[in-house]
Amino acid sequence: MTYRNEIDGVRAIAVVSVIISHAGFAWLPGGFAGVDVFFVISGFLITGIILRDLELGKFTFRDFYARRARRIFPALFFMLSAVSVYAWLFMSPSQIQDLSASVFFSVLFLSNFFFIDFVDYFAPAAELIPLLHTWSLGIEEQFYILFPMIGLLTFRLARRPGFWAIIVVLLFTSFALSEWGWRNEPRGNYFFSPSRFWEILLGSVAALWCAGRKNKGNSTLAALGLCALCLSFFIYDDATLFPSYHTLLPTMGTALVLIYARGANFTARVLQLPPLRFVGLISFSAYLWHQPVFVFARIEGYETSEPATAFLLIAGILGLSTATWYFVEQPFRIPSVAFSRLRAPVLWGGATALIALSVVGYFTSLPMMRFNAADQKLLATTRIEASSYQRSIGRPYERRTFTSNDARPKVAIIGDSFGRDLMNVLNERQILENLDASFWVISHICAPFFLHSRDEQLRHIWDSVECAQYDRYSSPEVMKAITTADVVVLASNWSAWQVPYIVETIENIQKASKASIVLAGPKSFGRVSTQRLLRLSVAERPKFRTRLSTDIVDTNEALKQIEGIVYLDLVGAICDPDGGCPQVTKDGRLISEDGNHLTRAGAIFLGASLDQKNELRSQFGMSETEN
Repeated sequence: MTYRNEIDGVRAIAVVSVIISHAGFAWLPGGFAGVDVFFVISGFLITGIILRDLELGKFTFRDFYARRARRIFPALFFMLSAVSVYAWLFMSPSQIQDLSASVFFSVLFLSNFFFIDFVDYFAPAAELIPLLHTWSLGIEEQFYILFPMIGLLTFRLARRPGFWAIIVVLLFTSFALSEWGWRNEPRGNYFFSPSRFWEILLGSVAALWCAGRKNKGNSTLAALGLCALCLSFFIYDDATLFPSYHTLLPTMGTALVLIYARGANFTARVLQLPPLRFVGLISFSAYLWHQPVFVFARIEGYETSEPATAFLLIAGILGLSTATWYFVEQPFRIPSVAFSRLRAPVLWGGATALIALSVVGYFTSLPMMRFNAADQKLLATTRIEASSYQRSIGRPYERRTFTSNDARPKVAIIGDSFGRDLMNVLNERQILENLDASFWVISHICAPFFLHSRDEQLRHIWDSVECAQYDRYSSPEVMKAITTADVVVLASNWSAWQVPYIVETIENIQKASKASIVLAGPKSFGRVSTQRLLRLSVAERPKFRTRLSTDIVDTNEALKQIEGIVYLDLVGAICDPDGGCPQVTKDGRLISEDGNHLTRAGAIFLGASLDQKNELRSQFGMSETEN
């Protein structure tokens, strides 16, 4: 294929939009769509190469995959190695464990499937996951594995018409899957490669359209395409579900640019400007480096959207990318005679070393050995262990029917992960075992309210696919639990806007049941930074405080005013009167690993404080002598 300088310009626009968006600048909320632009470019170039080789009769899988390996593996493995070294030197064992898992799946180009399960309510925020961006590389590589096989078969059976037909069929099938996916499994749909393949195949269609045609370009259509893809960066935001029909704007725009931005038309001349071409040349390395650089800066306490900080970080990213392109990418793509024979052993050795290091980081205690005893106590609970502790408590009690001849108080606990936190608190105080308890899950984002007159106002939430799985006071089973309970507990991640609905929920429960009602308030510990805590002396760590958000303060104050219930003021039990909240117990253990949910040490800490202020046994229908 003839090298086209304007494609480097499109790459530059795509990578710059991603970097600016991920830095946190609000004025470019849809910059993440630059990844979709890359998908179309990849499909365009790969299809053109495969079609050319098929028609010349010289296509081989060995040559194709060797070219892909030389293009992707060197820079990727170099970045993964550098990030791993940084993690082992400066990050906590829990963070090393998470990063090791993502390195392992990145090397195997399966990180998109890994992040489907990883990115949940207990995972770090997306802006704190160093290798989250490798999901897109996984999707491209999976496409590269499957597409040449399908293309070769169809081309041999029906030449170019067959190649056309299979691409169009697969494109519409993948698009239909993505449309189903965002409506039914939005999180999985985002990372699921078959839901994304249509974007790459759109580039394939553009390549087939150009093949064999003397295309001199079209100024109007090229400009329209460039405007469309750039417009998506400004009008989309995190609430825009991708992939979906929304993704047509940047991807169709990219396809128009690839087809019609040629020759001397205005769009082609803009895209061929030397600064854009240069950024386009280093765009792959820039994409690889931007996420870990931003994440490590945030972990160290820097605000990446602050202009001066962002300027320095982006300059650093571009500098790293230039060096990686010159010293890593280029030698592997255009090697010297002496180095050409070493390329394969170096890449295989790099992959093996990264996998071995990730296995050691995930499964062994070696990352903990560089810390002293006091620091080990602080870092003892990993995210995986904290998540397991938090999740496991509810399982034996979920949708459990009360025992008819059980003299213990019957307690229906209704809530989300914060409900499980409260169950852990009760369990650590040896209260839960003395209750005939049942747990009814309703996610806090799914209108967890018992409503009548206001119900229609929230139907758009309740009718969503991810919320339809919950009873939300509508099934006979949950209503029986409420009407027969001695105590009904409401525990969720409440927000200020929910207060009127919480009040109506309490009123409707009181109409349906004679049970006393316990309402657990919201809680938060701020962003947990073990790096910051490790810099403090052992004596200073329990004194360290974070500030409560305005929303939690307002919500807590409003919920305190509700009459006729027992209110568990978790903020008051956790935090100082002035609103400063600890992150570490008196004996130096983390109260929360993620800033919202309790570790075992946190559950013990909160339980002791709550019991002292609220006499928990009496609030749950037990006498103080019961234990």
